[in-house]
Amino acid sequence: MQSDTPGAKKYFNRVPKQWDALYSHENPLKYLINKWLRKGLYWRYQLVFEQCGTIPEAKVLDIGCGTGRYSIEFAKRGAGRIVGIDFAPSMVDFSREIARQMEVADKCEFICGDFMTHQFEEPFDIILAVGVFDYVKDPGPMFKKIAQLKPRKFLASFPKFTLVWGTQRAIRYYWIKKCPIYNYTEEKLTNLYREAGFSDFQIISYEKGFFGIATTK
Repeated sequence: MQSDTPGAKKYFNRVPKQWDALYSHENPLKYLINKWLRKGLYWRYQLVFEQCGTIPEAKVLDIGCGTGRYSIEFAKRGAGRIVGIDFAPSMVDFSREIARQMEVADKCEFICGDFMTHQFEEPFDIILAVGVFDYVKDPGPMFKKIAQLKPRKFLASFPKFTLVWGTQRAIRYYWIKKCPIYNYTEEKLTNLYREAGFSDFQIISYEKGFFGIATTK
């Protein structure tokens, strides 16, 4: 995440429990309701792990890790090391506690910081940015930094504007929560991938957005 998104940082720092409830199974009824209402969110979650395939001992970077549910699932599936970074302190604290409860804290490191300014001293096999680019005004520099890290696979999600969903999100996030949302088109994404140096990528369109899968040799 970039540092030009104070509205997003303020919003996400307030809502770790509400955000985590979308992924947790602790309340079965609420989980089923969310799974029905937010099909795209769960489809993305499933797609990430389908695309990653065998991951034992893989090193994973989870950009905008939120409450750490993706990071923790990677650890549970056998990844060797997972680094999650998020700019919201309460999200990072929540991630650390959930990782401890799930007994994978030894594999997970959660950093409170800005992806664009943090210096990573190690390579990563997989880089994940799900639900991140929604809040990034200028995604080009992020794409280029990710490409420079040379992950074996880069997985990311992007929102698209639709009349009903896009308008609703604009009202709910921008006007009420003062948290801007940025939408994408397939053409814009194609240019972002190419300009960053990704030559092997796929953009999957679904009802409310896009999912990008890029690989490097």
